Amino acid sequence: MITLFYNFEKRGEIIKRRITIKDIAKELGVNPSTVSRALNDKPGVNLELKKKIKEKAEELGYILSFQAKSLRTKKTMTIGIILSDIKNPFFLDFLDGVEKIFFPRKYKMLLATSNEDLEKEKTYLKWFLEHGVDGIIIAPTIGKNNKNNLNLLRRIKKSGIPVVLYDRKIEEAESEFDTVTINNYHAIVSAIKYLVRDMGHKNLGLCLIEPMVYTLKERYKGFIDGCNLFNVKYKNEWIIVLSNNERENMKRLKAIFDKTGPTAIIATNHYITQQILKAAKRYNRKIPSDLSLIAFDDNIENELYEVPITTIKQPVLLIGKNAATIMMGRLDGEDVIPQNIVLNTELIIRNSVQKL
Repeated sequence: MITLFYNFEKRGEIIKRRITIKDIAKELGVNPSTVSRALNDKPGVNLELKKKIKEKAEELGYILSFQAKSLRTKKTMTIGIILSDIKNPFFLDFLDGVEKIFFPRKYKMLLATSNEDLEKEKTYLKWFLEHGVDGIIIAPTIGKNNKNNLNLLRRIKKSGIPVVLYDRKIEEAESEFDTVTINNYHAIVSAIKYLVRDMGHKNLGLCLIEPMVYTLKERYKGFIDGCNLFNVKYKNEWIIVLSNNERENMKRLKAIFDKTGPTAIIATNHYITQQILKAAKRYNRKIPSDLSLIAFDDNIENELYEVPITTIKQPVLLIGKNAATIMMGRLDGEDVIPQNIVLNTELIIRNSVQKL
C-alpha cells in the first residue's frame, strides 16, 4: 500500500505532510539533487542507485510535484483539447488516437466539450490559458453567420502556444493553423457514385443537422455536385436539416418515407443515422426495401442492427494521431509553414442499400 504522507511527531501530535525529495534523500543518505536527477531520468546517477531511489520513492509514496516541475521546465506537460460533443463516438475514437501519441511522451490531456456553443468554447480556451497548457487541439465551433473564436485563437498562437485544428477548418484562416481533416466532399461524391452506378438509384436525399459546421457544408457541396455529376434527381424537400429536438425531427423525416420521396438517403453523422432509423420504425418503414440508407461514421452498432448499415468510415484514430503528432512537432520546436493534412474515407458496404 502506498502512503502519500510522511508521519512525524511534534509536541506529542502526529503530523502528516507530503513526501519530498529531501525525505527520500535522508532515507538513503544521498544528496537531494541526486534523488531529483534519478526521478527525472537525468544523467549522472548510476543504474543501481537510480533503481534504489525509485523503489524508495514508491515505498514512501512520493508524488512528483506538478507545480515545482512546471516552474523548473516552463512546461506543464498538458495539452488542452476541445471536443464539440463528448457523447459522439467519433470524439472518443479521436482521443484514443491522441493518447497513443501523448502518453509515451508523458503529456496529459485537459478535456472540454463546447457543445457547439461559441461562448462556452471561449470560456474553455481562457481556462486552458489560466491553467498554463502547452498547446491546444480544437474542433472549432462555427456559429450563425460564420461567427467563430478566430481572433482569440490567433492571439493564443501569437503568444507562442501551438494550436492544431481537427475535424474542421476555419475557412478564412485555412493557411494560418495546422489542420487535420478528411475529404468530406469526396466522401459524399463517392457514396453517390456507388448508389447510382452500382445500385441503380436515381432519386437521392441528404440529411444534415444544425448548426451547419464546416464538415456538413463540405458534405452538402459534395451532394449537390455529385448529383449533378451523375445526372441524379434530387429535390429541396429531400434535403432534410434536423435539430436536437427529436419530436420535430420525426416530423421533418416523414417526407423521405413518402412514396414520392427518394429511394436512398445519405446521413451525414452518427446522430442523424439514429434519427432516421427511429423514424423508419415510427412510420413502419423498412431499410432498405422502403428506403436505402448510407451512414457517416462507422460505429460498432452499424454492424449490429437487424440490417447492417453501409457506412462512410472516417479514419478517426489516424485523425487523432496526426493532430497529436503535429502538436508534438510544434512543442519540439518545428518552425515550418502550417500543415494541412486531408485524409480519405472508405465506404464500408453492408446490407442497407437495395439494388434497383
